[in-house]
Amino acid sequence: MTNQDSEERGLVGGGSRRTLLGHAGSTSAAFAALVAGTFVVGAVGGWLLSPRGEPDVPIMATLSQDDVAQALTTLNTQAQQTARLDSRECRFPMGFITVATPGNPAGGTVVFRTSKYQSPPFHVTDQPQRIAIPNPLPESGGIDLLSADGNAKGLLVSLHPTAHMEPVNGSTTIKVFWRPRRPCR
Repeated sequence: MTNQDSEERGLVGGGSRRTLLGHAGSTSAAFAALVAGTFVVGAVGGWLLSPRGEPDVPIMATLSQDDVAQALTTLNTQAQQTARLDSRECRFPMGFITVATPGNPAGGTVVFRTSKYQSPPFHVTDQPQRIAIPNPLPESGGIDLLSADGNAKGLLVSLHPTAHMEPVNGSTTIKVFWRPRRPCR
């Protein structure tokens, strides 16, 4: 074996070793890229599927179609007429709140408002009442204001999470998140 043969074998063997090491390095890089890609896809998917509310903004519960008939009695006259004209019962989406004044059996009278609706007055006591409120953002969903005007000390409004609204001789307003309505069937 000549010196030149040894060098050629060394180059070939070294080249093979480099090729094997290079292949192992590219496998590790591909695995790392796959893991990073999976993480990015999961993060983007989670963001797209999450509600578009601000942090700590309570979410307005959506009224089921089974509860519409009972809910109509809590709406103002114009909203009742509009809801009754909805032949498919899905074009007039509503949310609901449950209100009470725990520890205050005398309660007080309150009117609830959003950007597009004002409820009739309700006498709220320590006994929970369920009140329907039309969705002011049915197509897109999003954040709107919910106000309670009146004089109900210790008023609790069930949202997720529950909101403490105390409109003692005045008004109080909070931001709430409305989900977009589901398409009509």
